[in-house]
Amino acid sequence: IEIGAHSCRHPQLDQITPDRLREELYASKARLEEKLAMPVPGVAYPFGYSNAQVRETARAAGYGYGHAVRNLIASPGADPFAIPRLTVHRTTTLAEFRAMVDGHLTLTLMKDRAITRGYAVVRRTRALLTSSAE
Repeated sequence: IEIGAHSCRHPQLDQITPDRLREELYASKARLEEKLAMPVPGVAYPFGYSNAQVRETARAAGYGYGHAVRNLIASPGADPFAIPRLTVHRTTTLAEFRAMVDGHLTLTLMKDRAITRGYAVVRRTRALLTSSAE
């Protein structure tokens, strides 16, 4: 079992200021390490959202890797700061979980991948519109 960080207040890390981003990632790691008396090597980005700045800040904070949500199985060549993870719902059965982990495509996994891609498009569009309005 591994305990990893997930931020302090669970914000969308790619949508906050650089100062708050540093606070979220550094403080989360420090608090956990203090309470556990052991290193906390990884971070799972809240909602799976990250960008280059988030990943670089995680690296600078001393994390060895970060998990994003892409609803894919991790591969050996994955970026260590964008390792994909699967969404497991409370309705996910053990058989469905086993199938997903074994790399089989399930209906839930197909839906989750579509939703993940859709949110990515919306977030990129929102970021472009926001930056062009400034």
